[in-house]
Amino acid sequence: MSPLFVINGQSSRIRKKGSRLEAIAQSCKARIIHSNDIDSFKTAFNSAIKEGAAHIFIEGGDGSVQAVLTEYFKWLSKDTPPAKFTVIGGGTTNQVAKIIGVKKPTPDYLKNLVKGQHKTVHSLPLLQISVDKAAPLHGFLFTSGAIPMATDYYMEEVRGRGKTGPSAIYTTILAALGKGVDKDNAFISESPVKLLVSTGKEETIIDENHLGTITTTLPNFILGIDPFWGKGDSPLRMTYVSGANKNLLALVMNAALKRFSKLDEMDGIESWHADYIRYSYEGPIILDGEKISKTHKQIEIRASQAVTFLS
Repeated sequence: MSPLFVINGQSSRIRKKGSRLEAIAQSCKARIIHSNDIDSFKTAFNSAIKEGAAHIFIEGGDGSVQAVLTEYFKWLSKDTPPAKFTVIGGGTTNQVAKIIGVKKPTPDYLKNLVKGQHKTVHSLPLLQISVDKAAPLHGFLFTSGAIPMATDYYMEEVRGRGKTGPSAIYTTILAALGKGVDKDNAFISESPVKLLVSTGKEETIIDENHLGTITTTLPNFILGIDPFWGKGDSPLRMTYVSGANKNLLALVMNAALKRFSKLDEMDGIESWHADYIRYSYEGPIILDGEKISKTHKQIEIRASQAVTFLS
């Protein structure tokens, strides 16, 4: 069966330089679906899944990967053989592509992948996120509190000054954490949350103001900062920061240097490997760089079935 190429032409890199997949599609006899128009994308993608698409290439940013995989799980059935995926970065941050996707997507390398000649295989679940009992979304990185607030500040204030790209986004987030919450010029704040975290062996219940949470199933994290040190084999890697924790800069530095013993000693911060998480929370939330709900009351996170990524 021909490979399926899903391309988001509105992604920043593709808009500026063109699609790498589209350049090789004819020689690879690939079927192309453009995800720019969401309605036509859903119709075409549903048809491709029902026809048994075996290898799906996604070119776009992290939000594009989330949209495609959410749609994939929506139409996946017991009668449908699971597809394998390859991710090529085409957006702004491209975190998923950098961790489990193609690092150097030259035309020859992509053509070899189409032929089944891959170097790396990642098999991992996604976050399966249900907001107020709605149909689940599927992605890799969920955040609440400070990081969504800093992202809002970037979108509303920083980007308008011409500062764009991943470095501008990460700098804004680090600046937000460095300012903390007590200064007059701070642009993050505490927000109330009720949280249940289940590791399969025990449950933790939290009801207080928090600065934020980060949850992922990815094996690594941005900029070499991997702030997860929970124990066990459960697939959801989660870290929680209480509103009582005021030393955010020390938190970031210890995470960057992988000083997990130091993090474990800090007040107001915890990390778990969980299999189920439930929030009662009405503040800002982001999945893979995209706001996923403007109003919400309850959020549930589980792990999906494992998906295979070839690169």
